[in-house]
This record gives sequence, structure tokens and C-alpha cells, in this order.
Amino acid sequence: MRLVYIALAWVIGIVLASSNQSGAFFLPIIWLVLVALATLTLWLMWQDRQQRFLIITLLAFTLGGLRATLTHNASDIMRYNNSGGLTIEGVIIAEPDIRDDRTQLRLQVETVTSASQTLVTNGVVLVETPRTEQINYGDRIRATGILITPAEYDTFSYADFLAREGVFSIMRFAAIEVTDHNQANPIYAALLNAKATAQNIINHNLPEPQAGLLSGILLGNERGISPEVSDAFARVGASHVIAISGFNMVILSGVILKLLGGLPFKRRWQVVIAIAIIGAYTIFVGANAAVIRAAVMSSVLIIGQSLRRKTYVPATLAFVAIMMTALTPTVLWDISFQLSFFATLGLALYVDPLSRQFRRFLDWFLPPNLVDITTSFLAEPLIVTIAAQITTLPLIVLYFGRLSSVSIIINLLIIPPQAALLIIGVLATLAAFIVPVIGQILYWLDFILLSWTISLVRLFSRLSFADVDFKVDARLITLYFIVLLGAAMLQATQPTWAIRLGHFLRRRAVVTATLFAGGLIVTLSVIIFLSRPDGRFNLWLLDAGHSNAILMQTPSGAQILVDGGRFPSRLLTMIGDRIPFYDRELEVVVITQPDVFEYGALPAVLSRYSAGTVLTNGQPNLGETYAELQSALSAYPVVNVRAGYTLTTDDGVTLEVLHPQGLPDLNSSMDDETLVLRVRYGDVSFLLTSDLSATAQRALMDAGEWPLASVLQIPQHGGSRSLNSEFLAAVQPQVVLLQSDAANQRGDPEPDTLNLLGDTPIYRTDEQGTIHMWSDGQNLWVEE
Repeated sequence: MRLVYIALAWVIGIVLASSNQSGAFFLPIIWLVLVALATLTLWLMWQDRQQRFLIITLLAFTLGGLRATLTHNASDIMRYNNSGGLTIEGVIIAEPDIRDDRTQLRLQVETVTSASQTLVTNGVVLVETPRTEQINYGDRIRATGILITPAEYDTFSYADFLAREGVFSIMRFAAIEVTDHNQANPIYAALLNAKATAQNIINHNLPEPQAGLLSGILLGNERGISPEVSDAFARVGASHVIAISGFNMVILSGVILKLLGGLPFKRRWQVVIAIAIIGAYTIFVGANAAVIRAAVMSSVLIIGQSLRRKTYVPATLAFVAIMMTALTPTVLWDISFQLSFFATLGLALYVDPLSRQFRRFLDWFLPPNLVDITTSFLAEPLIVTIAAQITTLPLIVLYFGRLSSVSIIINLLIIPPQAALLIIGVLATLAAFIVPVIGQILYWLDFILLSWTISLVRLFSRLSFADVDFKVDARLITLYFIVLLGAAMLQATQPTWAIRLGHFLRRRAVVTATLFAGGLIVTLSVIIFLSRPDGRFNLWLLDAGHSNAILMQTPSGAQILVDGGRFPSRLLTMIGDRIPFYDRELEVVVITQPDVFEYGALPAVLSRYSAGTVLTNGQPNLGETYAELQSALSAYPVVNVRAGYTLTTDDGVTLEVLHPQGLPDLNSSMDDETLVLRVRYGDVSFLLTSDLSATAQRALMDAGEWPLASVLQIPQHGGSRSLNSEFLAAVQPQVVLLQSDAANQRGDPEPDTLNLLGDTPIYRTDEQGTIHMWSDGQNLWVEE
């Protein structure tokens, strides 16, 4: 089990070093020095057996941090992102991803041509082109278009997802010219050709949706599954079935091993056959990174179960985790890796104890002969499903925000046929290559199992209670796994102190319960104490993409939210991270204009938090989303404000409305009538401009408003001609804030706009993330 502790230290080092690359502590040279110090300490204290393991663990921590800092988080080609039209040339290095409306290509770029100049470069670009283009793995192509930075959405960061694959640039709507063929690995090309042939055979021999489901299970190509069927699988918690995933393969490995147990082979030959099946399957579907990870996890489980050593699988999983993260540290954030790892861990930890409990449960009301029959028939699919879901369900809820109430039942019904479905599908496809008639007969047999799976999923998905939206704080999921893994490690190692503590707690149940409750109360009191207002004015320019979103907290703890962007989960998380967990009220909510990019997330926020007062510019909007917002606002006082309106809190924070000058109508330009706030606390002031147009900036000054402020939010994300130079001179800011998105396709911020600022310090969300400023009324600080 010592390897488990070493792996934990290694992973913590990676997570810490990856958490914030902007600080000096996260530079490779710092970690290199820490590695050298740990190595020197280990050498000097090698003879001390009591301290040796502790120092080895510390060395693993520093090596993990060093490995994370050495990870490339950029590519040379990304320098050309958002810089206009250009042409890139290179080789397709992955299987083309053919979708309903487009084809996605992974292009290893070799040269870039811009402004009639061709330069050598490197990096991988995700190229999107019409589906009609016939492009294959290994083709050398020339793609013309505009490179952009991948975006971040509400509950999903496309930028982070692609970054884990080494992709930092996208070229959409590219014009493609194929210049050569067969320029990549010929073995992998042959595998992809075999896979494409198998896909055609399946489509020829089976109707839809059965063909699409078998393609997903057998080939990992779920693109042929209709949205209706895909949604049904998602509702019942069976999405792992429709594609090759770690969760799917780990469960199947357990079922395969169980089936092999009935064959007249020695245990070691059963293991060899099971691993051979998984290996052949992995190669057959193209052996991409996700499938290889799932295959390794499955093999670890099979070998560990064959040796019947409880500590073998956790230790081997720890070794696998070290090896995989050493190759690619960012794999820790890959959902398929997490599902593979924790599904394997769940099966290793819980199958045996759950099986024993299941048998004891049956012993209560069934005769011995029926217990054996029931156990052999039900235990494997039921126990395997429950064991895997103990460790994977929290991840599914966290990432997908859905909780299925029928997941256990549906998996109990559809998991048993999956191994047979897979094996028959493989045999049918292989036979179709040689004797098509035999292949057709086997496909018809598989049709029955496929139809069984689809019919049950559709039936259960129609239930009104099949699934519910379920959001959970990522910190609670982290705590869950800390407790889960900690308990598992204590159970496996059985340290003396834990045994004595267990005996003590069991003998003194009342005292234990009292101490536990008291500990929770003390902990809760400490958390509440630490989350109290700090007596200063705080302002956060939230990283909400290409939208306006500002959160403020007054010295006594009143919360003020200005707009919020269009991503509900993203905004709720940023609010929850910054205000006390017990505070469920936003004292003031400001909506600067009826643009969905500014208010789209507010209905979700108002379903979680109450609002004291809502300020708007009074401009109507006929959109459906705005109607939803109006419905959410109906429970709160809404004030339509104009220039001259002032709101002052009890602790001295003043909100002044400088614009609009009157109440706008439906046909007014939203940017011309944007609500502009100046927030004052003591001698420090913040001018919040949202999307105020340059024309409106001129009108504001013509109306006699004096926009002087310590801090200026650049309007319209710093776009072209977004900042009136006379308006800037009137504000005289000491600090400038810019809310922008590195993935925006408008090219913001415009260099000419930034040049107007001269030497004024500027803080940008596209470079620094959320920006935190605070003031005591005289001084102003910025978190960097």
C-alpha cells in the first residue's frame, strides 16, 4: 500500500503545480530546486528507516509538481489565433471525426502562410470543414481560414478539453486542398481502414437504431446514434453503454471474467483469455488514448482478482496512475480517465463485501438451493453495477448535472447481455469479412440483444421521474472521495491506531456521537467565522466569457450583482465561491441592458438567491429569454432608473446612475441606453460601463455628467472604436479593467483601443481570470 501514498503525493504535486501557472512558485526552476533538496535529504537519511518512506513520499510530491510545470500549455501556431485569414499546411494525425453537419480534423501543422509569407511552425489545429470533403488519416492538406482560440461554455470548457489533447487553435469553415496521401503511420491507417470497413458492414446488415448502438459499443463511433436514443440512454443513466468508455469496459471486464469462470480452464488461462479479448478489442477499434486507458484499467482489475489480493489492485492502480500522469499530467482532468480509474477502484474495493452482504440478505428468506441460484444469476450484474456506481456516480452528477432514479434497475437489466452482445458483434463482423451469410445470421442474433437494450432504455426513459437535474458543489465531491479513499486505505492496511480507535468508538457510542456532533458544530462555527465580511469593499470582475458580470460586497456583507453573463452554472459557482455559504440574498441586482449575453444566467441565479432590489434601465425586450427573466423578477421590487438615481447602503457604499438620461423604448439601441454605474466607497470609485457605446459616452458628457473615477471598466470589451478619447480623459482612471474572452471571434480587445490607455495599469479577465479588487475607502488593492 505504500505505492498508494506515493501516488497520492505525486498527484497532489501535479494538481498544486497546475492550479495557477501565473505565480512564481509554479515555475519549473522552483520545483527543480525542491526535487534536489528532497533527493539530497533522502540520500543523507537513507539509513533511517522510519523517515525514509516519508522523504520518498515528499520526493514524489516534488517530482509531480516538476512534471506538471514542464507540460506544454501552448503551441507555436496559437500565436496566429484571431489574427485574420491565413493558410496552414500539415498532415492529418487522427481519424477524421465525421458529424452530421461537419468533419473535424486534427492537423499537425508544419507551415503557415500569412500576408504572402510562409513560415515554418508547429502545433496541432482542430480544422472543421464541410462533411462533403473526403479526407482520410495521413492526408497532407492545405487549409485556409481564420484561427481562433477554443471557447469556454457554461458547464464545459472546450479550451481545457482540447488543451489536454495538445490543441490550442481551431479553424472553422476551412477551405481544404488535399496535396498528398499516406503521410502518417501505415499500421494505424490500416486499423482505421478496417474499422471503416466494419462500420459499413454493420450498417449493411442491421437497421437503425440497432446499427448505431452496435457501432458505438463495438467501434466507439456513437455518431450514428440518433439524438432521441442518446437522450434516452442519458436519462436512465446508461450512457456508458453507447460508446467505448472506461466505465463500460471496466464493467464488461468483470462480466467477461465471470463468464470465463464457467469454462474448463485453469484460473491463469482464464485471465490470459480475458486480457487477450480486451487487447484484441482495443486494437480492433483503433487503440485511441481513451480506449487504451480503459483497457489497462480493466486488465489491472482482472489480474488483481485472479491473484485474490485485496491490496494488489489499489497498488497497481496507483502505479498505472503514476505512469499515465507521467506521460500526460493533464489526464487527471480527463473525464474518461477518472471514470475508468474510479470504476476499477470501485469494483476492486466493493464487489467482494457487497457480494457477501447480498448473500446474507438472501439467506434470511430463501432456502440454500435458491440462494445459490439467485446469487449466480443476479449477484454479478447487480453487484458489479452498484460497486462501480459507488465511485462513479458522484462524478457523473458533477460533470453532467443529472441524477437518474432508475439507473440501478436499468443497468441490472441491460448489463448482463452486454458481454454476449459484444462477443457476438465481434464474431459477426469478422465472419462478414469471410462468409457474409454467417455474419448476417450472427448479426440477426445480435439484433435481439440490441433491441432488448434499446427497448428497455426507451421504456424507462419515458417515466416522468427517470432523471432529475442535480447540481452539487465540486468541493463536496472532493470531500466524498477523500473520505472514501481514506476509509478504503484504513481498511486495507488495518493500522494499530485505527483498530484501537474503532474499539474505543464502539464501546462508547454515546460519547462518540456527542464528540462527532460537537466537532461538526465547531467546524461549522469556524467556517462561518472565517466567511464573515472583512470590513472592506470588495469588487470582482468575473470571468464570465464575452459578457458583463460584476460581483460586489460592501464592508458589512451586502451583495451587489451587476449582470452575470449567459452561463448559469459558471455564474453560480463564481458567486458561491465568494459569498458566505449561508447567505442566500443578493441585496441589489443590476441589469444594465436587455441583452441575453448580459442577463442570460440571472433566472437560474434568482432561483437560488433572493433579491432585495433590482435596478434596470427600463428598456423592454420581446425575446423568450427576457420573458423568463421577467417571470423570475416578478417576486422582487424592480426599479427602472435613469441618470441622477442614487442608492446608498448603511455602510457607506453609494451607487450613482450616470446613464441613460431617459427611459429607452423598444426600438432604442441597447448599447446607447446601457445603464452606467459609478460605485463610491470613501475616496475610491469604480465606473462600470458594461456595453456603453462611444456615442452614448459622448451623450453622457453632453448631459453634464462628470464620469471621474479611480477605476474604469472599458466598455464593449475594448472592441473597435469602443472608447471615446474625451470620455477617457474625463474619467482620468488610475486603473483600468477589461472583461474579455480569449476565444471571442470579434478580435477584442482592439489594439487601437488599448493604445488610448497609455501607461495606465490594465487588468484583463482573458489573461488573469476573475479580477479581485478591494478598498478600505482610501487605498485600493488588486489581487494578482
